[in-house]
Amino acid sequence: MAQRILKLVQSDELRRSKSDRLIAHYIERNLAEIPFETAKSIATRLELSPMTVGRYLRRMGFDGLDQLKHELRRGSSNPAWQVKGPVDRLREDIREGKLLAGLIQEQINNLGLVYELTTSPEWQQAIEALIGASEVYVAAYQNVRGIAQYFASQLSYTRSRVQFVDGLNGTYSELLDGSVEGRVLFLHDVRRFAAKARPLAMEARRAGVKVILYTDEYCPWAAEVSDICLVVPGSHGPLWDGAATTIAVMDLMLSNIIVVLGDEVSERVGMLTRLQDVFGDFEA
Repeated sequence: MAQRILKLVQSDELRRSKSDRLIAHYIERNLAEIPFETAKSIATRLELSPMTVGRYLRRMGFDGLDQLKHELRRGSSNPAWQVKGPVDRLREDIREGKLLAGLIQEQINNLGLVYELTTSPEWQQAIEALIGASEVYVAAYQNVRGIAQYFASQLSYTRSRVQFVDGLNGTYSELLDGSVEGRVLFLHDVRRFAAKARPLAMEARRAGVKVILYTDEYCPWAAEVSDICLVVPGSHGPLWDGAATTIAVMDLMLSNIIVVLGDEVSERVGMLTRLQDVFGDFEA
């Protein structure tokens, strides 16, 4: 796949104008970085308009940069994710059928998709919702429960009124009682889907709570029960669901929120650190 793309950008047909040559040279020299780019970021680097980049991609036969990324991912060698140096060893291990090599390649591919998620409108909507909410409630089940609890704990360092809800009271009344406006539920649920997840999301929306659903590609009801849906690759491995993709998404969300809030986070962390010293949670 990568060889076909390289032949395209090296052709005379796609190097007619100055802008053609700029874009062609950029793609040719930075193929490994394409999964981390958008049409806008490429245009900015080359001092061109995003429309110019878009027209060039259409002449290549792609309806936007996402299609080009998709073709790169389909390639067996996946050169857009080369970890320079160890990549040859990884390819050799994959050819020999070594299990861990295949799983590592899957994780690498998934991280490319995570980057695409961070450039989507849904990602920005989720960040704004988590920052602007009066209260944030985080819920999860089964083997993603611990990751969601970690996310709720870390999010509480960036803003106040964050709570993990376990549903042990049988009602989720702290979330659904309607006593506070502007609440957000951040619900984590991936295959196999928990029996409580869908009704919780539906009840939350009925109560005026905005629902952010973090799920995978196998969820058939995601769009029906959420205001904002963040979809990541599902597990394709032979053993069990890995947590690397989910943890990467959560850490990137926290980093994004910290960058946006800036000094507010520093002030809050300072206050919490002082309280930790007061109550002796950590060694001096």
